[in-house]
Amino acid sequence: MTSPVRTWITGAAKKGLYYGGAFAVSRRLRPTHTAVILRYHSVCQDGVTSLAYIDPGLSIPVSAFEQQMRFLRERYTPVSLEAIVGAVADRRPLPPRAVAVTFDDGYRDNLEYAFGALKKHDIPGVFYITAGCVEHREPLWTSRLRYYFMATRQTSLSVDGAAAAPLDLRTPQSRHTSFARTIAAIKSAGKDKGGDMFREVETRLRVTDLGPLEDTMLTWAEVRALSEGGMTIGAHTLTHPNLPGMPPDEAAAEIGGSKTLIEQHVAAPVLHFAYPNGRGVSHFNEPVREMVRKAGFLSSVTSINGPVLMRDDPFTLKRLGIYRKHADLSRFALDIERTRFEAPPD
Repeated sequence: MTSPVRTWITGAAKKGLYYGGAFAVSRRLRPTHTAVILRYHSVCQDGVTSLAYIDPGLSIPVSAFEQQMRFLRERYTPVSLEAIVGAVADRRPLPPRAVAVTFDDGYRDNLEYAFGALKKHDIPGVFYITAGCVEHREPLWTSRLRYYFMATRQTSLSVDGAAAAPLDLRTPQSRHTSFARTIAAIKSAGKDKGGDMFREVETRLRVTDLGPLEDTMLTWAEVRALSEGGMTIGAHTLTHPNLPGMPPDEAAAEIGGSKTLIEQHVAAPVLHFAYPNGRGVSHFNEPVREMVRKAGFLSSVTSINGPVLMRDDPFTLKRLGIYRKHADLSRFALDIERTRFEAPPD
């Protein structure tokens, strides 16, 4: 069976389950002591498919996001992260069909395009801010790396430790694949070696105009606007490093420093943390988890897909990653229910 035919059949099956009411039956029958935390990154204008600062696959069109929020309000129980963390910490039952909405990194589009839909549907959101990028008005290093690959005029790239053979940069797809391989290698290499690899890529790809990356992150005034609008502000480190690959004192400074810096600018305590990175690399471990706890946070979330159960550790909470493919509401509904099905029945 050809791939397009298989894709069509799979999509038709999902839509059949959605419109046929199977998901509604599932919501009634599945356990009530389970929550799903959704992990977003970016919401963009409809029709925008080429974003300089983020992989388009990580960005949801604003019309799809609006539809998703309406769906959550009508079919689930949107709750605050605080409600989920409190229930887990006290081993209390979670609200029936509980769902929480979170955003990582701190992109300006979160305020421009997501905030309004959250307010409209009375859904609390959590925004994990990369504090150093906000403070210094700088894009994430991951954004810079991706932009180098997309904007370079080079046709190939050799980087020590990234691949055995030169990376192909001749087509948009090969650039994306080469970027994915390189960023995974940098994240896994540790602070010093990873930093050397990043600088080598920066030098060899010869991209000097970073204008398209300007003002892609929130400002402190905008972070305060989210907080004053009823949203929870969490911490996502200072510079978005891979914490297990850092010296312990530097990792602790990234964690605690982000909390302190955000609290200096936002008139509210910062009690929730998100481990940066993920997606195929080890983005936290027990020493890092303990650093988060000692820094004064009440919870931390991961990039591991899965539900939240009453017995879970509040410092290693799983989330469901939401991507552009979830603009299809039947796919969005299916993956939420599939995540809930990962929990054993009551």
